[in-house]
Amino acid sequence: MTQPELAYLNGKYLPRHEAKISPMDRGFLFGDAIYEVVPCHHRKPIGLQRHIDRLQRNLKAIGITANKSDNYWRSVINTLAQDSPTEHCGIYLHVSRGEAPKRHHTYNNDLTPTEFAYSFQIAPPPSSANKPSMGLKLKSQEDLRWLHCDVKVTALLGNVLHYQHAVDAGFDEALLYRPGGKITEASASNVFCIKDATIYTPVLDHTLLPGITRGLIIDVLRDNSSLTVSEQDLTLQDFLEADEVWLSSSTREIAPVVQIDERIIGSGETGPIWATVIDLFQKHKYEYA
Repeated sequence: MTQPELAYLNGKYLPRHEAKISPMDRGFLFGDAIYEVVPCHHRKPIGLQRHIDRLQRNLKAIGITANKSDNYWRSVINTLAQDSPTEHCGIYLHVSRGEAPKRHHTYNNDLTPTEFAYSFQIAPPPSSANKPSMGLKLKSQEDLRWLHCDVKVTALLGNVLHYQHAVDAGFDEALLYRPGGKITEASASNVFCIKDATIYTPVLDHTLLPGITRGLIIDVLRDNSSLTVSEQDLTLQDFLEADEVWLSSSTREIAPVVQIDERIIGSGETGPIWATVIDLFQKHKYEYA
């Protein structure tokens, strides 16, 4: 008999199908929660301290007091990774403000946060020898989400609708831009574009997530290569005219893009800079906490 997949709920480990959360939980009713997704390859977390730092920072940003140490979260994530039925997994960790006696937009500060986590399968890490069979196609859209996209909340309806609109139109993901044309990110990923061997990515502000994989890529390249990385404001035109475009996320790592709207990017195939960078990333990604 297959062993039930394990979940963590409020200090206890139990089979995932037995994990139950109150319908009065504010995470369910309002999306009043923070989450993280930690990638693990060969059951080893990548950038774990960075994920925990962002979790703690974002809980503080919206006033949820979980009173859990970094080591506590590290133990939860490592336990679920080691128990995962697959060696390539993501750990989803979610902390809501908790259950309230009645539904109301305001909240009392004495609520007990709800903590939930589980593992799920992700693809093996890509490399130049194991590159995607096809690059991604992006549909550009005006970014209609709220103005605190730097906080990783579970209220993701804006992202969901952008992503779904792109898929319904026959694309793989959405490339988002603010009024005025400044690129922010994709609906579930950060973005990079490459021109004349220089790697560009939007500068961080409140309109995009400070992605952990994004930061790791920048650190790996600055520490281990002669490639130039520039964080600056970028427009849709910059991406349309790029030699290469990539998405980055915890589960994708670095994914090549071959088309935006009807425009083919570069040669329409995975580019040579991607091949160099993905191998550098795989070589050095575990060196960063």
